[in-house]
Amino acid sequence: MKKNLLLLALLTAVSFGFTACGGDKEDETSKPSNQTEQKYKDDAVKLEFNDANPIDYYVVDEETGRTDYTIKELELTESGYYFVKLEKKRNQEVKATRAGGSEIQIVWGMYTKREDGSFDLAGFGYVTIVGNGNSSAQVTINLVTGTENPNTTVTVTVTVTPPNNNYSQKNQNLCRAWDIISTRVQIEGVSGFYQEQGCNINSILDYIKNYSDVKDNLKPNTEIETIVFSDNGTFALLYKNSRTDKATWRWVNEQEGTLRYDWDFGDMGYSFIDGTASVTFGNPTQLKLFGTVDDGKGERKKVTATINIK
Repeated sequence: MKKNLLLLALLTAVSFGFTACGGDKEDETSKPSNQTEQKYKDDAVKLEFNDANPIDYYVVDEETGRTDYTIKELELTESGYYFVKLEKKRNQEVKATRAGGSEIQIVWGMYTKREDGSFDLAGFGYVTIVGNGNSSAQVTINLVTGTENPNTTVTVTVTVTPPNNNYSQKNQNLCRAWDIISTRVQIEGVSGFYQEQGCNINSILDYIKNYSDVKDNLKPNTEIETIVFSDNGTFALLYKNSRTDKATWRWVNEQEGTLRYDWDFGDMGYSFIDGTASVTFGNPTQLKLFGTVDDGKGERKKVTATINIK
């Protein structure tokens, strides 16, 4: 009898542990785990480069070798991350990529603001912006990589997209860089769920394939480390292998915390998520990505990937 009671107590404890980790219900009194004002809130900006004065930049990849691009867009986010959008030069052959044959490449990293007001974009170069409070600005770029002539400055006029300046509490809470704690995946009609520390897309996909007809093929070590939201409308997944998937996002219903995201260069490569999500702020905060899969019998089953972030 004592053994049965002990077993019952252990099962109850394990069940409680899974429920707490999943965090299905948010404590109404809880606050977002990170409410600090972002360090570069006043410097966040998105700059679009025109074709009249293109700035060349090349990327060397282990698989494809050197590819020449031009800089199309540069974004500084509130959280200190930068993103540079590159477009393949027209005179080059377009090779199939994970982004579906796209001609777009994203360079990203961290930046800091220097005493003279310019920005040091680690691994990219130095950027000075004059007049970013207007619809256009003068930008001087001193590249340290991706150029035949490092430390040569180029000044061009760009189109400026300032942050939306949506100062609602929910928007301020969301627009920051989030570290991933754990991920849980649930498939409609399947008893139980898959859960792991971090967010390894390869292992998640292996689990989903057990219950569906998904045929996605991913490169090894596809593990998401950080998720970035910005008030410029950027939603980015940053991987441990230094790659990124970047999208634009918008609220569908801010009060309910539902949003929509669209990838900058088409299909991201994960067929089991569909571009809809919700966020629930708490300790931890939860980002849920929604999608569907074919169960192999001609029926679509809902998929929910719940990512605990802080």
